Amino acid sequence: MNLPGRLTRTTLGDLLGMLHRERASGILELVEASGSRAGRSHRVFFTSGLVDDVETDHAHPPLGELLVREGALDRGALATLLRHLVIEPGRRAGEILVHERLANEALVAAALRWQLRARLESLFRLPDGHVRFHVRRGRERSRLSALLTPRDFLHGRRRARADGGSRATSLLRESSEREAAYRALGLEPGADDAHVRQAYRRLAAEHHPDRHPGASAAELRVLVREFTRLTAAYQAVSAK
Repeated sequence: MNLPGRLTRTTLGDLLGMLHRERASGILELVEASGSRAGRSHRVFFTSGLVDDVETDHAHPPLGELLVREGALDRGALATLLRHLVIEPGRRAGEILVHERLANEALVAAALRWQLRARLESLFRLPDGHVRFHVRRGRERSRLSALLTPRDFLHGRRRARADGGSRATSLLRESSEREAAYRALGLEPGADDAHVRQAYRRLAAEHHPDRHPGASAAELRVLVREFTRLTAAYQAVSAK
C-alpha cells in the first residue's frame, strides 16, 4: 500500500478510503508541515479498516462537558465524575460514568462516538502535512470505545479524484444533506440557531434513554439510534 507523502497531493478523504478498502490496522499519522504548528502530529487509529481512535491537540469537549452541554448530565453528576478522575487518573471518564451509574452504557457509547467524530472532523481542516503510516501492535480497546464506520468518515467527504468539475455537484449534495438535517429536527431549512437549539433539546429529551427506564433492550437500541441521529443532525446545522 503506497500512500502519498504529503496531504497536498491527495485529500484526507482519499487516505481514509484507501485504508478502509485495504482493511488496514495501524496508525495514520499527519505531521503539520508549515507555519507556527509545524511538527505537530495527529494520529488516526485503524482496526480492520475502521477508525477507532483519533489523537489530536485540536480542541474538543471532554466527555462530561459534552453530556452536560447536550442536557444528558447534570452539574452534580459532572462534579462526581471530576472527583473520580482526580482520585483515579488512570480510569476513563466513560467507565466512571457507567460504573457510578451517572449515565447508562448506551448513552456513553453514543457520546464517545460523537466525540470521536468531532476529533476526526477537525483533521479535515489541515491544509497540508506529511503522511505516514505505522503498523499497530497490542493496543487494547476499551469495552466502551467508539468505532466509526465508512459512513461516518467517508460519506460526503471531498475526494481528489472528484475535484475536476464536480464542485457544483458537491455543493448540491451538501445543501441536500443540510436540508435533511433541518427536517430531522422538525425545522424548515435555514432556521436560526435559537430554534435549532430549542428543537434539538426538546427532541433529545424525548428520546433520551434515561427518560425510558422501563425500555426493553430492543427499545433502548431504537432510542439510542434516534438520539444519535438527532445529535448528528444538530451538529450538521449548528456548524453552518
